[in-house]
Amino acid sequence: MRLICQKSLPISPWDNEITSRLPGIQPLKKDSLFLQDDAFCKQMEYRDILIRQNREKVFKLHTKSYAVAEELLNFVLDKVALNQDYSLSGRTVVRPDGKKVFLDQDNPLISAGRLVQEDLLIMEWDNETNEHVLRGGVLCFPALWTLEEKMNKPMSRIHRPVNHYTEKISKLVQRMFTNLKVETPLWRANWYLYDDPELFSPQKEEFSQTTRKAFFEGDFWVRVERQTLFRMPKTNAIIFGIHTYVVARTGLTSFQIASLKKIKL
Repeated sequence: MRLICQKSLPISPWDNEITSRLPGIQPLKKDSLFLQDDAFCKQMEYRDILIRQNREKVFKLHTKSYAVAEELLNFVLDKVALNQDYSLSGRTVVRPDGKKVFLDQDNPLISAGRLVQEDLLIMEWDNETNEHVLRGGVLCFPALWTLEEKMNKPMSRIHRPVNHYTEKISKLVQRMFTNLKVETPLWRANWYLYDDPELFSPQKEEFSQTTRKAFFEGDFWVRVERQTLFRMPKTNAIIFGIHTYVVARTGLTSFQIASLKKIKL
């Protein structure tokens, strides 16, 4: 178990009227797609380790989606080029933690995933299911699911284990995906209570579990995912980004703890 935590939690979805309900979607400023917080260096170091040691678990890409991966990498490069903490020279990028990423030495989706703190998932329209389908991703910090089980599945099937993901919500989400514009990215957030802070928490659907109130009896960590949706202009694919916060009970405000205790789990 690795202890990699942010010092505080900037988003507490459970105490906000919009983010506390599904799907909880809000507009996002384009300059806020990728965040860099106080856990950046340790999270990025762990991402590199997971990609190197558990590549088959954290990376998948459909062969027909390679062009999307290339477009996404170029998109990420354009964004980090605006950040003075990054240094770009030819096909080499030096991250804010000093680590060099050689762009031509790996799959473009892997390279993109090694540049930013977010996990990056590729969703593409599928004419057979009439839904967006998961075609690839770099998922180093899964919250109780596995990339392998969800690959090439439509959104409705991906969310089958989620109790509150009703048919009504499914149709609403797909309509939102269909209508998503390049110039108007979106975001939402979800949250979990954990009894340990491990970021790499894959779990098969048959062992699916939910937050347990019993965690309040001892030390616990709150895990929040700020999830972003944005469309690629050339390939028309949708990118699902996940920025993960893990904060110990001691890092929460008194208001955040009090509001958590009021929730029925």
